[in-house]
Amino acid sequence: MRLSLLVLFFVFGFSACRPNNDDSKLENIWAVLIAGSNGWYNYRHQSDISHAYHILLKHGVLPEKIIVLMYDDIAHNPQNPFMGKIFNKPHGNDVYEGVKIDYRGENVNSEVFLNVLKGDAEGNAGKGTARVLKSKPNENVFIYYADHGGTDVLGMPEGLLSRKDLNEALYHMYENNMYKKLLFYLEACESGSMFEGLSPKMNIYAITASRHNESSWATFCDNDMNLPCLGDEFSVNWMHNTEFHDILSETVGVQVDDVVTTTKKSHVCQFGNTVVRNDMVSDYQGKEAQLVPPQNIELESVFFDEVQSSAIDSRQVPLVMAERTLRRLGASPELVASKMTRYIEKRAEMTEFIHQTAQTVAPQSGLIKHVMTKIPKRITQLDCHDEAIKAFDRYCAPFDRNPFAFKLSAAIANLCEIIRDSEPILAHFNKECSEGPIFYDVL
Repeated sequence: MRLSLLVLFFVFGFSACRPNNDDSKLENIWAVLIAGSNGWYNYRHQSDISHAYHILLKHGVLPEKIIVLMYDDIAHNPQNPFMGKIFNKPHGNDVYEGVKIDYRGENVNSEVFLNVLKGDAEGNAGKGTARVLKSKPNENVFIYYADHGGTDVLGMPEGLLSRKDLNEALYHMYENNMYKKLLFYLEACESGSMFEGLSPKMNIYAITASRHNESSWATFCDNDMNLPCLGDEFSVNWMHNTEFHDILSETVGVQVDDVVTTTKKSHVCQFGNTVVRNDMVSDYQGKEAQLVPPQNIELESVFFDEVQSSAIDSRQVPLVMAERTLRRLGASPELVASKMTRYIEKRAEMTEFIHQTAQTVAPQSGLIKHVMTKIPKRITQLDCHDEAIKAFDRYCAPFDRNPFAFKLSAAIANLCEIIRDSEPILAHFNKECSEGPIFYDVL
């Protein structure tokens, strides 16, 4: 009897005094949220990230374990009719208020982001809050990235983030036991190209808004608030799921399958270790219970109908938004037509430039048409593509000013697969763009 009482005392006493560092505690969730763009027409990326921040906070993720990278030029933009506010859906809540931004402005770049992932506080010293991941082997990490993308590349307000960059950072995290499991949600065009070949052994489950060869879609573009597109289809769908379901009892797999079903304009893809699908969503987005609104099929239908009806191919957003702005400002039909024609011509000129590059560096190849038209599912020449795409951005067409350039990443990847050497491509870019970038968005 005494032994039994002693055992009971030990068990309950041990439980009561156990530090809050077991897998059931909120302290075991880290999150990195990044909007990889700037500029008024890219409103939706910062809106998505701001909304995600509040969702994680609401579900109990500790604010000191949420790291936010956001240029922060939307809320107080001179074009904003709701100064100091950002909305992720028409007439919704202000999602900007209360967001704690760790890195803003010029500190939102690939170097800072990669340092955050690798836990390199010294590398980010003097930049923003200098906060980085300090996650431990028993902790889960949630990463959400919203931006433009192309074949094996993601955008930044300045510069680019290549698949090679991301691969190396994620592998560093794995090798250094920086997480138990990692869930990565990626919103970008051709985002499916970023995780091809992701090894299941790394315990990373990555979800992308689109396949390797298709655009993702912006949404809430036809709003009556005189604002650009407020969100992205994939993003608003996963956040809607989190807000209207009990994530303490919903698995990651159920959430992902729901988002696959509700995202109609692009094909949501899954990579890596599917064992993560069996975990609860709360293991990555917060374990604090929330009152879930009662399901209303009619309201759900209205919401998703609006998401679909107001969606625009992300590649076309700058063009469509510029045209709407000109018309709203009373521009003549002739001026609108002229501006739009010039923008389309610029796209054609950029495409022709890459075509000429291919003909110059691979003159004997009979695959030039293949280079310009095929979107590769997976590339092997990562070093070549990494160097060439960054050189094109740096010397010829800054991607932050030329979002259409992301579409040409596929051609550069194909060219690397053929010649397997970046030097001829770099030499051509250096020569043709010797006096500085020759392509700038004309809008």
